[in-house]
Amino acid sequence: MAPLTKLAQWLIVVTGWTGAGKSTMAELVAAEVGATVASFDWLMSALRDHEDVWELVENPVERQRRVGWSLLGRVAEQQLRGGRSCVVDLVAREEPVGEWQQLADRYGASFAVVECICSDIEVHRTRVEGRSRMIPGWYELDWEGVVRGRQLYKQLSEPKVVIDAVQPVAENLHIVMHHLAAVQR
Repeated sequence: MAPLTKLAQWLIVVTGWTGAGKSTMAELVAAEVGATVASFDWLMSALRDHEDVWELVENPVERQRRVGWSLLGRVAEQQLRGGRSCVVDLVAREEPVGEWQQLADRYGASFAVVECICSDIEVHRTRVEGRSRMIPGWYELDWEGVVRGRQLYKQLSEPKVVIDAVQPVAENLHIVMHHLAAVQR
């Protein structure tokens, strides 16, 4: 297996359960491959600064998701068009992942999906209750919302790599980088 190189162009989707380490992994993977991180929560928090816009976007939640997916897709395309890599950080669904796979193909970029879970519910709860994301204008997570999210979460189809937040972050990063080396164009 060839070593992963920062010279390769990537579009990587980091998805999974809320509070299971998506943003942490997205930042670490981006540093490894020399990519920009595009985060759903950060982009949508900017829209919340404009009450008239947010009122149109917030509900129904499917509209909010679609707007966020569109924004993320544009950031990713801008990066790919400029010859740069992008890591997209969100709770994803099949539809945008398929669109982003096509986007990566259009620009000749390697594509990968990383799915984050936390198999130990008490560890997951501790992670959620002990953190503060401090995203301007965005809400902090509460455990009840995370439990609902776990119940409603739809796993993505293969190919993907799944990492579990009960494992050390360094070990999970190693698993992800090994996966990327295997799927690199």
